[in-house]
Amino acid sequence: MRKLFIITALLLVTGLSFSQSLQKDGVVSIHVWTVKLNPDVTMNQFLEIWDNTFSALIKEVMPEMKPLVIKGIGKDYKYEYAGLYIWESIDEFRKYWNEDGSPTEKGMPVVEKLMSKMGVLEKYGEFTYTAKDYIIIQ
Repeated sequence: MRKLFIITALLLVTGLSFSQSLQKDGVVSIHVWTVKLNPDVTMNQFLEIWDNTFSALIKEVMPEMKPLVIKGIGKDYKYEYAGLYIWESIDEFRKYWNEDGSPTEKGMPVVEKLMSKMGVLEKYGEFTYTAKDYIIIQ
C-alpha cells in the first residue's frame, strides 16, 4: 500500500511539473465556434481538419501562442466548441493584435494565411466564431 501511495505521489508531481500554468499578465483568448455541419459530416471530421490545417498553421505562424480546442460540458454547452489560445504575456499578444482588435503589421500576414485556408472548412459546413481576449490579473 505504501508503494502505491509513493508511486501515485510521484506521478502527480511529475504531471504537475510539465503542465501549462497560466501566469499573471498572460492573455487567454477564447474563440467560441458556431459550426453548422453539412449532413454527411461529423464533428470528429471537422475537428480533425481543424487540427491538421489550422492548429498546425497557428503553431507555425504564431509560435508564442499555445492553441487548444475545448468542448463545452453540461446540458447547455455540450455541443459547443471553442479555440483557447494562451499567450505568456500581453507583450507577446500585442505583437500580433492592436488594442482595438485589428492585426498589427506582424499580425496581418498571419490573418491572411489563416483566411486563405478558410475555404477548406466550406466542404464541412458553415463556421463562424466570436473572439474574446482576457488578461490574467491574479
